[in-house]
Amino acid sequence: MPPRSATATRAVARSPEPQESWLRALLATQIGLGRTGDAAATVDRLLVRNPREADYWHQAVALHLKAGSERDAQAALEVAARLGYVSDAGQRQQLAALVARIGAPYYAATQLEDWMERGAVPRNRGTLRALANYWIAAREDGQAVGAIDRVLATGSDIELLRQLGQLHMDREDYGEAARAFARVTEARPGDAATWMSLAVARYQVADIEGALAAFRKAAASDGQAALAADWIEYLESGRAREQAMAAASRRARQRGDTEDEIARAVLGEPVSLGEGASGSGSAGTPGGLTPVGADAGPSADGVIPAWRGGITPERWPEGYAESERLVDPFATDKPVATVTADNMAEHAEYLSDGHKALLRRYPDYRMKVYPTRRSVSYPERIYRATRDNEGSARLVGSDTLEGASLGFPFRRPESGVEAMWNHRVRYRGDSVMARTQQAVVYPDGRRTDELFQTERVYFRYANLDDPVDIDNQNILLYYLSWFSRDRYGVDFAALVHETADGADKGRAVWVMPPRANRLFRIPPVGYDQPFPGSSAVYFVDMVDMYNGAFDRYNWKLVGKRQLLVPYNGYRLVDGSVGLDDLLQGRFPNPEPMRYERHRVWVVEATERAGTSHSFGKRVFYIDEDSWNVVLVENYDHDGELWRFQEGHLVPQYNVQAANAMPVVTYDLRDGRYFINRMAMETEPAEFGVPGIRASDYLPSAVKSRYAR
Repeated sequence: MPPRSATATRAVARSPEPQESWLRALLATQIGLGRTGDAAATVDRLLVRNPREADYWHQAVALHLKAGSERDAQAALEVAARLGYVSDAGQRQQLAALVARIGAPYYAATQLEDWMERGAVPRNRGTLRALANYWIAAREDGQAVGAIDRVLATGSDIELLRQLGQLHMDREDYGEAARAFARVTEARPGDAATWMSLAVARYQVADIEGALAAFRKAAASDGQAALAADWIEYLESGRAREQAMAAASRRARQRGDTEDEIARAVLGEPVSLGEGASGSGSAGTPGGLTPVGADAGPSADGVIPAWRGGITPERWPEGYAESERLVDPFATDKPVATVTADNMAEHAEYLSDGHKALLRRYPDYRMKVYPTRRSVSYPERIYRATRDNEGSARLVGSDTLEGASLGFPFRRPESGVEAMWNHRVRYRGDSVMARTQQAVVYPDGRRTDELFQTERVYFRYANLDDPVDIDNQNILLYYLSWFSRDRYGVDFAALVHETADGADKGRAVWVMPPRANRLFRIPPVGYDQPFPGSSAVYFVDMVDMYNGAFDRYNWKLVGKRQLLVPYNGYRLVDGSVGLDDLLQGRFPNPEPMRYERHRVWVVEATERAGTSHSFGKRVFYIDEDSWNVVLVENYDHDGELWRFQEGHLVPQYNVQAANAMPVVTYDLRDGRYFINRMAMETEPAEFGVPGIRASDYLPSAVKSRYAR
């Protein structure tokens, strides 16, 4: 042993509490001599003496990893992260890799995704590829498919593409599997094993000619020749087509697909949504109803056209790419009229009282009217489930829904509260992660309470992948939201479990106030309690135009009327208009706003005797094609219109849903307005959030992830 090392070793051995400088000297000599195991033990002693030294933690990670103790390395790096010593993207990625290598790839994937969401690691090709591999190792096929798709969007990756095909095969999604394998064979035409996989996938969707062609390619390889020859003999026998079609049809029925989907799966024919088509996804006959219960035919004057299926995936506008901002499909439309205070009498039949009030109050307020476009579409399974709910869905009182699954419960509503339940449980994607902005704007243009709001929602009722049975599990959705003055901070957070049977068990709510490093269970909030950051212009039950219990009002279904409503507001989300362009005093800049004439359900809510709310009466206008509430007039107890909500409807064709964004709430007494759900300067919402689970919404999980 060299003299210096021996001296340091003796000095440390003789002292029960060796000085930190002696341990540092010993560590340096052990590292210099390549004695990694001893050095790892010494750095652990240094950490006991001085856990605030960031360099010790980094040395511990490196030494334990070099010594082959990945669990110790992972533990050291995780503790360092919690202490704030993992400060750069490389260290975070190293932590995720270590976690995956010691047998916890699910944790590695969820942690890496969280860092990407917060901008703590770059969302680049390398990080996305690591994420995909973690999900594959965790056997989370759905998340793995989504992660691989995001990698492939950045460029070709043959190995991941082959893995994608196999994942689709495992999920019995043979059409997608065939597409993935075909792309591999284009890049590597000599890959006989992939030709075999492609052939089997094509056979499963009854593409016999395509399967034969692929098997013949595989037969050119010695390794696959015998098996491929057997398949070719079978396919050429004549029995194969009938059996493959029967199997494809059986799988489609097991998934609950419609007859049109079965035909498409078996025969490869597209579903027609054109005039005269029939089936759950068609426009239906004039005078009939659409799959969700809207009038399918045109208005008598032709201004409102017949429904033709909305914007489905095959009709995406040119220039739109998945995961990017929505592109305006109607960018070339020109206004057909502009409603002002001077000509409002000519349009009075189609104006809500709220818009009339704005036109009277502000002489320069205007509404630009465009051609009506019935662009909303929902997935076929929502249509089928809505039809299946007829006759089985029912309400017990106003706040308990029973006998409904996945789709709209009341295709033909008979009461106001039934129409409002359609709005409440409408399909908005299986899950979503969205960041938007909000502000209060004063008449002079001054802005306050400018906040970012982040929402992470796991829908359980309207969930295509795994719809909950509300008769046995009392949950509609899990909701987590946090507010901050900067884009990625967490200043205030709220966790909500929303229930289907409010009479038995209402919503559960937890909050994490500013500077409080814990969650507090609070009584269920709702009704007219002020919404955070709105200066009390906006109440909790005004979120999403209306949410929560229905027990403080009597709900009357007035009927339908044609109305000018904010619709197809793509200019407000496509990035062409910024916050400074939109926000001005008294009312937002009307130039980028679009109004169209649509049919709406009218629901009137009057305060129930023995209850209390700041609004004595409310009138809701619900778009017939989407069941989104698009306008709300809120009256005080003297019958005066007090606050007017205007939700700018955006059909989200990327997920086949619709939502209001932004929402403007006008205070007609003092001239302020509160505007939220502004998405023009934030990243696009992410639907189908990878790895999302109900356990993410346990208070303990939220605290451990978001408390600071």
